[in-house]
Amino acid sequence: MIAVISDIHGNYPALMAVLKDMPRVDLILCAGDLVGYYPFPNEVVMEIRRHRVACIRGNHDRAVINNEYSRFNRYAEAAAIWTYEHLDKENMDYLKTLRDSMILNMEGKRIAIHHGAPFNEDAYIYPEDVDEGFLEHDHADILILGHTHVPFIVDYGNKAIINPGSVGQPRDGNPKASYALMDLKLWNFEIRRVEYPVEEVERKIFEEGLPEFLAERLYYGF
Repeated sequence: MIAVISDIHGNYPALMAVLKDMPRVDLILCAGDLVGYYPFPNEVVMEIRRHRVACIRGNHDRAVINNEYSRFNRYAEAAAIWTYEHLDKENMDYLKTLRDSMILNMEGKRIAIHHGAPFNEDAYIYPEDVDEGFLEHDHADILILGHTHVPFIVDYGNKAIINPGSVGQPRDGNPKASYALMDLKLWNFEIRRVEYPVEEVERKIFEEGLPEFLAERLYYGF
């Protein structure tokens, strides 16, 4: 069994709820964006490291590494600057080790992981955008994407494209944290949703002076 997470965005309470909900798994994969938006970046990165998650970096991770936010809206920029100023050196160094994509071979299946799209890591790929041709870029049997914060599974019978949704900031109208489970032997895929204490994140946002909108959106899942 493999768990797939993405887009945690510094939301430690959501991450911990997801980890608690997980059954026993052989591996956790992450499609990027450990940090950005929410005020627990060090706690999130430390937990990812502790669980030895196989992780790539997303656009918010890259922005914080490079201290460059020109493509962000004002809310994302404010949070990313705060993250850059508060992230411990050890955790920043970890982010710098992450690659933009990853290829794994497990149970006879080739798994490709990208944050955006195989052909553009900043592209937003929604379920209506995908087709089987996306798998050809990496000659993959399973393609894992993140970035949109919208979960989906497209199963082609012997191949699949999956977005686990967002642990830390869902955008599909459901405020519960989202992740996916994959059983390669049984060829079974599942999106799981988990409640977590949003008020803990809201309280910390107010304490740190981050934009209130970032807290408000968590209650509505957008």
